[in-house]
Amino acid sequence: MKVLIVEDDVDIRELISFFMEKEGYEVLEAGDGMVGLKLAKTYHPHIIILDLMLPHLDGKSMAQMIKKSEDKYGNPKIIMLTAKTDIEDVLSGLEVGADDYMKKPFDPRELVLRVKKLLNRETKISTQKYIFKNITIDTDKHLILEDQNEIPMSKKEYDLLLLLIKNKGLVLTRDKILDKVWQSNYYTGDRTVDMYISKIRDKVKSISKDIKTIKGVGYKLEEKIL
Repeated sequence: MKVLIVEDDVDIRELISFFMEKEGYEVLEAGDGMVGLKLAKTYHPHIIILDLMLPHLDGKSMAQMIKKSEDKYGNPKIIMLTAKTDIEDVLSGLEVGADDYMKKPFDPRELVLRVKKLLNRETKISTQKYIFKNITIDTDKHLILEDQNEIPMSKKEYDLLLLLIKNKGLVLTRDKILDKVWQSNYYTGDRTVDMYISKIRDKVKSISKDIKTIKGVGYKLEEKIL
């Protein structure tokens, strides 16, 4: 599990890093928001411990950018650190996507417990493998295999193909796909679904013809019963 610490106070950053490494986490560190954003894009950490007040790019803006671009940064949990006591600052951090917050000064042992709680919530995912013809999706390893060869996909492409395979033989409307893959708080349109279906067809050519367009409705992964 990768933990990214974005904190401009060196002493605080090193203290958090010490406790996280002690728990066996792989730790990445940044002293400002822009460097933190680059590390998040490169390494896709599972959780980000993010200071609110940072040079170059503040924590609120960084969190907002990450949550709006899962294809670039993955979907990390975010714990916001703040020295401010104004509840409005805390609420604004939560509104842009932070999952939890802690006020400074804090006990690093409590921070460790909060990290574990968020990560344990994430790992409560089915380890079942979903199979359609020569395609296997291993949800435990977050892998898509075509004839045992890994197919690289973005998170949205992965989620969409998984949704199709879970519902093989059933028609999925565009609205349902948007709700399940992009969720109701993500504003987008029908063309986004069409674009991602096209991407999947290109990447997984062996089943591209099985992904049927239901005109005016949505899509279906056709399951032929012999």
